[in-house]
Amino acid sequence: MLSNRRRTIVPWTRQVVSGVELLRSGKYNKGMSFSEDERDRLNLRGLLPPAIFDQSVQVERVISRLRRVSNDVEKHAWLNSLYERNERLFYRVVRDHLEELLPVLSAPTIWQVCAEFGLMYRRPRGLYISIKDRGSVYRILKNWPVRNVKAVVLTDGQRVTGLGDLGVQGMGMAVGKTTLFTALGGLDPADVLPICIDVGTNNTKLLEDKFYIGLRQKRKGGDDYYDLIDEVVYGLKRRFGPRVVVCFEEFSNRNTKKLLDKYNSNSVAYCDDLQGIAATTLASIISALPQMGGSLRDQRFLFAGAGETGAHCADLLATYISQEHGITLPEARKNIYFIDRKGLVTRSRAENEDDLELHKLPYAHDIEGCGSSVMNAVEIVKPTALIGVRRHRFSFFEGSVLKDDKLFTDDVLRAMAQYSERPLIMALSRPSALHECTAQEAYEATGGKCIFVGGCHSKPFEYKGKTIAPSECSTEYIFPGFGLGLAIAEATHVRDSLLIAAAEAVADQTSSEDIERGAVFPRKREIPEISAHVAARVASKAFANGLSALPNKPMDWLRLAKSWMFDPSYRPYTP
Repeated sequence: MLSNRRRTIVPWTRQVVSGVELLRSGKYNKGMSFSEDERDRLNLRGLLPPAIFDQSVQVERVISRLRRVSNDVEKHAWLNSLYERNERLFYRVVRDHLEELLPVLSAPTIWQVCAEFGLMYRRPRGLYISIKDRGSVYRILKNWPVRNVKAVVLTDGQRVTGLGDLGVQGMGMAVGKTTLFTALGGLDPADVLPICIDVGTNNTKLLEDKFYIGLRQKRKGGDDYYDLIDEVVYGLKRRFGPRVVVCFEEFSNRNTKKLLDKYNSNSVAYCDDLQGIAATTLASIISALPQMGGSLRDQRFLFAGAGETGAHCADLLATYISQEHGITLPEARKNIYFIDRKGLVTRSRAENEDDLELHKLPYAHDIEGCGSSVMNAVEIVKPTALIGVRRHRFSFFEGSVLKDDKLFTDDVLRAMAQYSERPLIMALSRPSALHECTAQEAYEATGGKCIFVGGCHSKPFEYKGKTIAPSECSTEYIFPGFGLGLAIAEATHVRDSLLIAAAEAVADQTSSEDIERGAVFPRKREIPEISAHVAARVASKAFANGLSALPNKPMDWLRLAKSWMFDPSYRPYTP
């Protein structure tokens, strides 16, 4: 059930000294929606124009003004200023125009916002903790006025997608994530806190920029770095309770893996760049499976890209196959293959390469041939699903020349259509400069046989007289509802079973109409409803698996999830 804080008239409004202070509070301001009675009782008479607009008219006014701004970065700044003036109107505008505004609030605009964060910074949203604050972290956390925080988005800005190390400017990603936890997942804005950990940056350009707002020093690593993270995580649990969800955002994948391994046993730790992508990839596969034909055990999966992200995707997929078919993990991994810059990951390489990463070893199979290119690997493995998770700008193979830097060439795509009646093509790398191929290229090369899922937005296109609108494999389908589910269940840990439950919930929401337009997910405007189902499924699984601190099982998980979701409608301030 909703807390009293959410359901009752805000007591603070009865203590307003002046109407000006009320109008300057983004949390309580309603602008020209204050009623005649409220204007009298709250000393607002004369401080506002005489007209009274209801919230729907305000939304129309805002969106009309916003559409006059041609630059998405400026639109982002304009929306940010709206948030500062009127929090509830901001979320109502976003909710009512979700598909139009999501690309402005998240990828790809948020990456450019982070690049220009020093110039765009206006006022703090969240907390900044630097390496110089070691020993004082808990005191800093106490400066945050809200005690009932449910989720914290933590970033050190080391690996902002497509831009690399942005240091403290990675805070833009943390703020963006907290916004989506509310706009898409329904967590109350007060329940989510962005925090930036500033340990410096190795970005020379930023260090020389007079407008850079972070520490002007090289990035600190080693024990000092991990000791600071320790102090932050345990300070968060002390301040907000042991079940606060700690979301690691835009850390390097290597650091994130270490942090997840360390805190998964005693904290509620989550990383969208690893676990969220893995769950969304699994949701894509589950949704596409009926079109592919056969069972999961009949499919052959080839991952092009063998970093931590690809490994997480493969590990969750293998766990799901094992669970669904009642087989061991080694058996489930037999039809999952990896290819990296040196070719297919094979047992021969595992035996002869001292530097082959540990996460690749479970997928080092006995294979005849080295798979020295994607084309060669496809010919050897004959996959039914080809999944691209490249993370770098350089050509995938040393010495190779790729047309337009496309990893999935026409030859590769035609070969996929040769070996599978309905091949699944997942070009998940981001940003678009790293895209393995476009949806239209995949359709044309496979003769329309493929099921395509992209890591970036694909514009609808015509193919043989039919409009194709493929899905974007975005974690926005997963993390908002996942965070809500962890909160309502008072989850004690994050486990693969919860990620699988989230993936299944998303796949279950896909309709026949979605499939008909070439998608494996519903439209993004439906994400808030999807998030309620994800939250219900995750919370239910957490309770069933002993990962919940709730004393009793609720009668209806979905109803509970929806009752928690933030309603941006204005509240009356007078009886």
